[in-house]
Amino acid sequence: MGKGRRGGNPFKGRSHTTTSFTPVEQQRTYVSTATHIRKVHVVVPVDSKPPPPPSTSQYISPHEDDFGSADYGTFSIANAETLDNDTGGVKVEAKKKAKRYEDSDAPLLTWKEHYRDSYLDAMMRTEGRGRFYTKACCRCGGSEARFRCKDCFGLRMYCQTCTVLNHLEQPLHCIEEWTTRSSFQAVTLRDLGLQIQLGHPKGQSCETPGTPHKDFLVMAWNGIHLVDMQFCGCPNALDRYAQLLEVGWFPTSFKEPQSAATFQLLRNFQILNEQGKLPATDFYASLEQIVDGTGLVKLPNRLEQLMLVVRQWRHLRMGKRCGRAHDPTGLSGTTSGSAAVLCRACPQPGKNLPEGWDRAPPHQAWLYNLILSQDANFKQKARARANDARDAILAPGWAFVVDHKPYIEEIAKRSKDQEEISHCVGFSAIWAANTKKSRGLRATGIGSVSCARHELFRPNGIGDLQKGERYVNMDYIFLATLAGSEIRYIIISYDIACQWMINFFLRMLHMPERLRLPPDRKVVFKVPKFHLPAHKEKCYARFALNFTEGTGKVDGEAPERGWSTNNESARSLSMMTLGARWEAQDSQCNFWNQRKMINLENSLLKKLVSAITDVVIHQRSFAAFQEALAVDNPSLVSTWLAEVEAWERDHNKPCPYDLPNSNLKLKHVKKALAEEEFQQEIDGTGMMVNRSGMIVEGVDIEDAQRSLSLSIKHNNRTLLQQTTNQKRQTALLVRIRTFRKEQAKHFPAMRPLLESLDLSEKALPHYMKLHLPSSDLPEDIRPLLIVPDLVSIESRLREAQAAEALLKLQGHLRARSLVSMYRDRRAKSQAAYTRHRALEDQLTWRIQGACETYRAARASLLRLLGPGDWMKVFQELRDEDVRAINERLLCEQEKEQLRQDKIRAGLSQEEAERLISGVNGVPTVTSKPLLDRGESKRIAPSWIWFKYSEDGSRDSATTAEIEASLKVEWCKARARARRSREELLLVEEEMRRSIAFCYSQSQWWLSQMDRRKDIDPPLTEGLNAYAIEQTFTERRRAELWTKKWHDVRIRAREVLESLKEGHEELAVGRLQELVVELDLDDEEDKEVPVDIHMDMDEEMDDF
Repeated sequence: MGKGRRGGNPFKGRSHTTTSFTPVEQQRTYVSTATHIRKVHVVVPVDSKPPPPPSTSQYISPHEDDFGSADYGTFSIANAETLDNDTGGVKVEAKKKAKRYEDSDAPLLTWKEHYRDSYLDAMMRTEGRGRFYTKACCRCGGSEARFRCKDCFGLRMYCQTCTVLNHLEQPLHCIEEWTTRSSFQAVTLRDLGLQIQLGHPKGQSCETPGTPHKDFLVMAWNGIHLVDMQFCGCPNALDRYAQLLEVGWFPTSFKEPQSAATFQLLRNFQILNEQGKLPATDFYASLEQIVDGTGLVKLPNRLEQLMLVVRQWRHLRMGKRCGRAHDPTGLSGTTSGSAAVLCRACPQPGKNLPEGWDRAPPHQAWLYNLILSQDANFKQKARARANDARDAILAPGWAFVVDHKPYIEEIAKRSKDQEEISHCVGFSAIWAANTKKSRGLRATGIGSVSCARHELFRPNGIGDLQKGERYVNMDYIFLATLAGSEIRYIIISYDIACQWMINFFLRMLHMPERLRLPPDRKVVFKVPKFHLPAHKEKCYARFALNFTEGTGKVDGEAPERGWSTNNESARSLSMMTLGARWEAQDSQCNFWNQRKMINLENSLLKKLVSAITDVVIHQRSFAAFQEALAVDNPSLVSTWLAEVEAWERDHNKPCPYDLPNSNLKLKHVKKALAEEEFQQEIDGTGMMVNRSGMIVEGVDIEDAQRSLSLSIKHNNRTLLQQTTNQKRQTALLVRIRTFRKEQAKHFPAMRPLLESLDLSEKALPHYMKLHLPSSDLPEDIRPLLIVPDLVSIESRLREAQAAEALLKLQGHLRARSLVSMYRDRRAKSQAAYTRHRALEDQLTWRIQGACETYRAARASLLRLLGPGDWMKVFQELRDEDVRAINERLLCEQEKEQLRQDKIRAGLSQEEAERLISGVNGVPTVTSKPLLDRGESKRIAPSWIWFKYSEDGSRDSATTAEIEASLKVEWCKARARARRSREELLLVEEEMRRSIAFCYSQSQWWLSQMDRRKDIDPPLTEGLNAYAIEQTFTERRRAELWTKKWHDVRIRAREVLESLKEGHEELAVGRLQELVVELDLDDEEDKEVPVDIHMDMDEEMDDF
């Protein structure tokens, strides 16, 4: 698990005293826990004392004790011109860096030029006796000094007697002797006459010793040692295994131990195994090399004994951490899932929920929903081992892995009728699940359930998969993790939820009664955001988390992040026996959960800072959109609201997020290509298999490049935005590197060209060329890619891409035109004007993105197909074509008149020019038919508003289509506003829950004292000492989190209250600026395996 105080339990704190906080006036406070990573150091002005430790009764709501304080609705937002970058008055800034010098900027260069030879000479001096070259002993001064200790400080030379005396309490240090050949050679303390006496104080011998062990083997942190051991044989002596445990040596046998491993070695190995995924075999080989790297010294092989001891140690440590040593029933009384590290931010009845949470009214009850994520992992295979049946299972169902015996019995009962897996999605892991090679495997993978918002594994949420991703396995695992839970409303995301949900409750009735959900439980099924685009179109809105009430901004990809780390140990786990593998899984998951729990301090703070910004932006944008619609179409808003609310209650109603069907969409073409590849693979005729996938990936990467380029241009102002963009650049660079490898694989002749391209971290991935068939290729490469099959594949993709871009362009232009009209007619104050300008800016960026996509797709078609009839449908998109259906071009006289009007109205010169310029510098104005007669050239709608048939004829867009497009845009804007508000409320509630859990856990540990009676005083003292340390560790953590989050939590409440007021003068704009500290590059950011960093606008534009 996590690192703690040196020599102590990693769960413990670093001192035995509590921390108290005193009021500080305008003090600059620095707090950070991630000292091993790059830290953004920021100042927080502390205005008041943090709130006192709350009692359970204080937790009735996320803010106050009044359920009504969390009204769930949409709001009209007024002036926010004083708000910096729409951040809610919260600012993240980096601490100014100290002056840089060459030695700090490039230390290796300085060291190389001036110091490395001196370092080498100093190292070589230690091969001899160094400054202690005289023959006199450094301790007694009389005898010949021939020995030194490699582990003691100073490398001083001592005589044989003094060397032994120095190591009476350090019997495992490594000794060297200066020989007559004028060099050192290794000797042992046993060779020098040191005998270890157990059971007696230092310097005393046992009067009735047993048979001495001259070759007792000890595995220690600094190598493998043979020692001379003497056990105590007194009448009241402890058993031999207990005598070893008493001195911190773990025996490899409890009867007649011949070897042992030190507690320090076992503790350090567990950390290395969990953090670095170092297998026991590699670790033991490292110990052997520490002893002798030449291979000349032969030691007994104790690898099997070490692996056995590691299992015992890991098992006992898990029991220790969950309090089983304090319970009179001991380890045998451990209940299902009780040894798992729980998520403190998730709702845990009895630990972090307020009294009466189960009676909360509907508008607040959603805060106590349990949001989970489920997935299968086919990298975590397990080979069948001959001794699986004999292997002991030490902790059946105690932590994360379900109890195997009842699980496998239930699977055996109902496995024959559970073969069908959905083909709704296009991921290969799903398509090939039933045909995976299972010969020689005990398990083809594992299924797991995690909390979706914080990415911690759930207790009893992991189980083996025997063949593919069968419903019976995933049903059992999901129900097992919910067994005993009091939460009534569960949202579960799963990549095949659209099929898994069918008949789920009927299948549940065939499960054991202990797993069945009570009748009052409600389960809502969703699909993770990254997986949803691969589904059928009918799944999009129904299973989209973006359109699901009460989910905030969760993406549902939590298991993927967990696997990204744990899969590093997949090879090692696959070779383990039955029980050993599950124990290792429990240990790895507990470690992951512990690190995630510790990082809540920073991760929740980041989420809250981001949520404050998002809620201001999206609430204000939606309010502006809604007010603009209400001017000329007041009935539309109420009609659309009724439709979307009806659909949210019943997904069988017409979906308000669906546009009229288009025959040509990029996702349809991708799906068709994937189906063709699949059929070719089955028929054995596929010459282009995988090449089409490579072209699809190339087109997707180009889209990601355009998206990133726009984000850097328009969303790169704050430190958080810059950090997010940098992470997107890194993810895109990794993706391009993988793409280049595939190109080289399929086109070996391109390898020299690809290798010459810059793929370093300094390169800008959004400007990199991909060399697709439509690219401007070198003459020697062009014949390789310009082949009929590849041209056909890419041209199909480009046609769909162009058609889709036009649809998005039309929708964004309609929305911008509507907002612009309202601004001109109703924006009577600077506040209202500023609000609508912000929304127009957002729409303008999206219009530019759609234009760039269309132009790139058309240019690719022109290079692939040359001029042809397709150009009647996909015409050249000029800047003057990018205008709404009710807009016309301005003449020069009109532009000047409009400029003067804007300036007289009080706008600055810069603002007036911005409005006149329009999109891409093309000025437009709303068309007025009575005044515009005779100006047909400038008045005629742009060609983008006509639908073309194959013969080139065209029809104008209908009013119904315009309304349908506006309705979808309005629904998405409403969803953004609601999800952003939910996110703010959820994160604030998660902070409250996390602090409450710490106090609850502190009280629980305090209650564990003196539970066991009739035990010896040393054991009582040890149990109470551990409980006290855990009590104060939990209390210190609660106080630290309370203090660090205090100011930002208050700001979040102020922003919410400001948004609820609905005044013309937005209170957010009057809030004093709050500067907070964030670790913007913490560990969890490195665990994301997929590029899902798009913002909510980009996600919703895809559906």
